[in-house]
Amino acid sequence: MFKKNIVLTNLSHTFLTGFPLEVKSAVQVLFFDIETTGLGWKRSVVYLIGAVHYKNSRWTLTQWFAETEEEEKEILMDFYLLADRKSYFIHYNGTSFDVPYLKQKYNFYQLSHPFTDKKQLDLYQKFIPLKKLFKLENMCQKDLESLLSYPRKDTFSGKELIQKYKEYHKNPTPELLELMLLHNYDDLMGMIGLRPLFSFFQLLNGSWTIRKASIISTETYEGTEEPELLITLDLLVPLPFPFSFSKADYYLTGKDRQARIKSPVKDGTLKLYFPNYQDYYYLPLEDTAIHKSIGCYVDKEHRIKATPELCYQKFECTEEFLEDPKKLLRYVRGVLGVLEM
Repeated sequence: MFKKNIVLTNLSHTFLTGFPLEVKSAVQVLFFDIETTGLGWKRSVVYLIGAVHYKNSRWTLTQWFAETEEEEKEILMDFYLLADRKSYFIHYNGTSFDVPYLKQKYNFYQLSHPFTDKKQLDLYQKFIPLKKLFKLENMCQKDLESLLSYPRKDTFSGKELIQKYKEYHKNPTPELLELMLLHNYDDLMGMIGLRPLFSFFQLLNGSWTIRKASIISTETYEGTEEPELLITLDLLVPLPFPFSFSKADYYLTGKDRQARIKSPVKDGTLKLYFPNYQDYYYLPLEDTAIHKSIGCYVDKEHRIKATPELCYQKFECTEEFLEDPKKLLRYVRGVLGVLEM
């Protein structure tokens, strides 16, 4: 077994503050990633495990490499000695692959695994809501890394690395070893580098304040002028890069510490969207949504189940509305809900 420790001098002891964790001490946290020769645990081996952990007042990256397939049990045992002392695991798609794969391996060798009663943060699952916002076809870690311009040096995929491991068995050169370690290193550091993406969730959890709301005039493609409601939000945390997103005639943009929402004003009215759309019916003839406690008395032919986009009631966009903080707050929350933010 080959084992390597790297002190991460570029990580401060406070960098965890950007992650939504329920822990008070960095010592409790473990980032980890594995490399295997296949997806099925019965016909493959885990040949490389990497972990980032806090030790002796500094962050350290540790890697366990099985120089032969027979050393798989050895790296599992050594990883356990570190992981079992931790209470919070962070990984990327580890819920679906890394954790169940390792559990099967530990069980196969009749060893205890380190995941019992441990909390976990799966960054893949956490960032799924951002897929539409960033217009991503896939949600691979590298796709998110590219948004943040992470300087990945590794050029191989996990699948391509399997062949490199087979080559290493035939000819164990330092160059091949370093290539595989680099891939795992970049996976771990790239995972940590995704932290700034959590700043986009402040739009979802309401960590913003309304700076201004006003009616503006926007030129359409036909050359006519149409009124729009422009609402500017002040964000608590700066965004790592500008973005724009549109849906259902609404336009959301963000840059640094501000976000803007443009809403169509049709015939002097806006749409107030309600949460819990499952509790509403939409009445097509009236173009409005009503609560099921009232809608149950409406003829079934004149009502349908509401969707997020149809769960609204129209109201007049007046000066009183534009100057009422509570009404503006309720309106913005409704629009962000439709935008699935």
